[in-house]
Amino acid sequence: MSQAEETTSVAVARQPIFDRAESIVGFEILYRSLTGPFTDAEGATSTVIVQSLADIGLERLVGNSRAYINVTREFLLRVRPLPMPPERVVLELVGTHSAEPELLEALRDARDAGFRIALDGFRYAPELEPLLELASVIKLDILALSGDALHRQVTALRGRGLTLIALKVESREEYEACRAMGFDGFQGYFFAEPAVVSGPTAPTHRLGALTELVAPGRKASFEEIERVISQDAGLSHKLVRLASSASVGARQPVSSVRKALILLGTVAVRRWAMLLSLSGLTDSPQHLLTVGLVRARLCELLADAHPLAAPDRAFTVGLFSVVDALLGKPMQALLDELPFDGRITHALLDHDGPEGRLLAAVLAYERGDFNDVARFGVGLPALAGAYREALDFAEGVSVELTPAA
Repeated sequence: MSQAEETTSVAVARQPIFDRAESIVGFEILYRSLTGPFTDAEGATSTVIVQSLADIGLERLVGNSRAYINVTREFLLRVRPLPMPPERVVLELVGTHSAEPELLEALRDARDAGFRIALDGFRYAPELEPLLELASVIKLDILALSGDALHRQVTALRGRGLTLIALKVESREEYEACRAMGFDGFQGYFFAEPAVVSGPTAPTHRLGALTELVAPGRKASFEEIERVISQDAGLSHKLVRLASSASVGARQPVSSVRKALILLGTVAVRRWAMLLSLSGLTDSPQHLLTVGLVRARLCELLADAHPLAAPDRAFTVGLFSVVDALLGKPMQALLDELPFDGRITHALLDHDGPEGRLLAAVLAYERGDFNDVARFGVGLPALAGAYREALDFAEGVSVELTPAA
């Protein structure tokens, strides 16, 4: 990780943007300088573009989705033509919006080059109509525009062929209210909030790989099976819960997914894996499962450099931090059903203890609250470097997914 820290000058994170089906349609790129404050807006935008496109790689950062990159008026006027692939990037105009001729000309050039234009934190006014003729996406801050003001803005913008995205949607209640108002997209932390789900089972995304490992004639090792299970929050939840069932015997506290599988025993793990593969469940890849993998790997990497944290515990804490949202149940109720020891439980519930503080730092980074990271005893450069490796890890797991025929 030290090499990553040396080559990292910007902390870069991503925040998903969802459509009405809760499918990801893009990621906004969040960033913070690690070498002191940016001296100018153009320099900030240029640096994050270099980091996102050249150093990290757009594919690595956002996959097949579009990247929403913040640009200012000054940047658009000075940097022409733009050194970005227009089919992959949405230019998100930030700051005070105006319809001055110079800015309109720069936006028109960008649109004609194939870029989509988003107006961030927009507030409708008649004099801004020329901007709307060039824009494809409008982002409304629902915290800054609440109640009647938000309704008036939506009413003024709806029906123009624009994509309306609600910003800072922090709860499921806000998400449902914005859906009812007619928003097309949603951005915020609501996706990690528990939602009512139709069934009692957690979705999985590695069941196909597990099915292959336990197929007749395949002699997969315990380590191979354990690796697949530990990379899937849904499968991990099922197997860890089985470790506390009456069939296993007296409930024993465990400190990680691996310890729970050892408690079950090799033969039982194989049998349950085969039963799961025959149960009719199907993999349901979704963003939360990827979030769980990224958090798990981040916590594990950070624990390697933390004198009090255990990497296997940290991985488990990161992985299980999404299970409440996957199952639509409070974390306390879920932990009551699982055999985790007190240290894991406090880490997940209270973000307490060595692993809990690592998780808190990861959550702050995920939100783009870069100033809060240091409060939890984690250096921002270390976390920025580890984030890239965690993205690679999660992407590698996704590439391996090959459902059984």
